[in-house]
Amino acid sequence: MPKSSYSVAIVEDEPVLRQELAFQLEHLGFDVQAFDSVEACYRYLAVRPRTLLVLDIGLEGEDGLSACRYLRAHEMAIGIVFVTARSLHQERIAGLEAGADAYLVKPIDPLELAAILTNLGHRLFGTGTNGVPEQGNGSYWLIEPRAGVLMAPGEIRVPLSRDEQRLWEALLEHPDETCPTVRLAAALGMLPDDPHKHRIEVIISRLRGRVLQLTGRELPLRSVRGVGYRLSLTDAGRIRTAKQERGRGGSE
Repeated sequence: MPKSSYSVAIVEDEPVLRQELAFQLEHLGFDVQAFDSVEACYRYLAVRPRTLLVLDIGLEGEDGLSACRYLRAHEMAIGIVFVTARSLHQERIAGLEAGADAYLVKPIDPLELAAILTNLGHRLFGTGTNGVPEQGNGSYWLIEPRAGVLMAPGEIRVPLSRDEQRLWEALLEHPDETCPTVRLAAALGMLPDDPHKHRIEVIISRLRGRVLQLTGRELPLRSVRGVGYRLSLTDAGRIRTAKQERGRGGSE
C-alpha cells in the first residue's frame, strides 16, 4: 500500500486507553501516533501538519479545550475529534464551540470514530485513509473481510463490524451466486428458527448507508427478493478480493 499522506495523532494521558485506541485505529488501516500530553503532540504537528487529532479534554497540563482553541487560532488545517468522558450537553457545546469537528463520549465505538476520521481525511486532504487521491485509482472494490476493511474505488477504507465481516465471508464463498438468507443467518451463528431476516436486513442497510456516506457510491450488493443477496465478482470488474488483487499484482 502507498505510504499515508496524513496521520492520526491521539492525545490521551491514560496509558491503557491510549494504547487500546491506537491499536484499534492501526488495525483499521490508519497511520497512528500516540502522545500523553498536548505539548508532545505540538512538536509532532510542527513536522506533520497533515494530521487528524483525536483529543481527550481532561489532560494534565494544557487541557484539550485550550489546545483546540490554540490550533484553530493559528489556522492549522487539521481535523480535531474530542474523545472524552465529559457527557453533559453544555460540555459538548463548549467542545464544538472551541473548534472541534466532532465530539464523542467514552466509551466510544471504534467504527464510528474511524468513519469520522475517514470523512475528515477525505474532506481536508482529498484522500482515503492511505492518502491516495480518488482519481488516481482503479474502479474496483477491494474486499478484505478478515482484515475488517472494505476498500472502495479511490482507496477509501470502510471499516466493517464483526457481523459485517461474517456476512462478507459468506457472500464470497459463492461468488456470482445468490447467497440464501438462511446461509447468511448461519454465518451469524443464528439457529434456523431465529427471526434472522430482519437482523440481516438491518446489518446490510446500515453498511449501505455507511458506504454511501463515506464514499458517495452505492454498495454493489444486490437483493434477490425472497431468496437472499448476490455479490457479483465479475460485474464490470467492480469487485475484487484481496487474494485476486495480490495475484493481479504478481502477473503484471
